[in-house]
Amino acid sequence: MQVSNTIDCNGLSPAPTLLRIMQALVGREDSTSPLNVLVGADCNCESLAVSLGQLAQDVQLASDAKQFAAVN
Repeated sequence: MQVSNTIDCNGLSPAPTLLRIMQALVGREDSTSPLNVLVGADCNCESLAVSLGQLAQDVQLASDAKQFAAVN
């Protein structure tokens, strides 16, 4: 079974987005690759990264799933 390394937080406000990211990071088996997080175009990614603290290095935020392929 293949587990997706991407979670969709598009449309969520910052607090639920942060919660979903934290939950996904705790349950991850493959910590070698970043967790891809799809967020809305209006998401303040810098603020979200600050809220994640050191965990921000394990997360890749994008408003379009195509951006994940371009970065990896």
